[in-house]
Amino acid sequence: MEKKNKRTLILSVIICLLPMVLGIAFYNRLPEQMPIHFTINDVPDNYAQKNFALFGIPVIMAIVQAICIISTTKVNKLKNSEKPRIVKIMEWFIPITVLVYIIMIEVPLGSDVYVGKSVCLILGILFTIIGNYMPKMNYETGKKLFHPTPKTEKSFRKMSRIMGYGFLGMGIILLILIIWV
Repeated sequence: MEKKNKRTLILSVIICLLPMVLGIAFYNRLPEQMPIHFTINDVPDNYAQKNFALFGIPVIMAIVQAICIISTTKVNKLKNSEKPRIVKIMEWFIPITVLVYIIMIEVPLGSDVYVGKSVCLILGILFTIIGNYMPKMNYETGKKLFHPTPKTEKSFRKMSRIMGYGFLGMGIILLILIIWV
């Protein structure tokens, strides 16, 4: 594994595990049943044991993150190529969701966090970024990422433009929803 990929792997796994420090700091103040899912009205509707919520979920996120980075690194090594920019961006999705995990800890502590608005903001930004980069992919990158790939470069460009507009549109809609949620 290249030095750059090792650095990304280590940093992103640390970010996934970092919220455990917050869990340890507030362990005694948190309830035995932690909310792990919320309705559209920011009301918890699913709970987990405190130890699993504080320590199990970050470990699972870190393992999934490591698997994702190692697998994309191996695939690109087999094809003798550098990772496309969109893959590099997507490698940071799981660490970014740590922000949602921190909200999950804040709610039982009595914080007035708007879960719906926070999720819409995070996803809106991510979708907007993906929508921006999707049309910029070249045909060779598309052949590596999409199976099956359109047969011609012209059809690939059309597909990537439509997908880019779709992601960009969804990102903008999510960001606008922050006003109404």
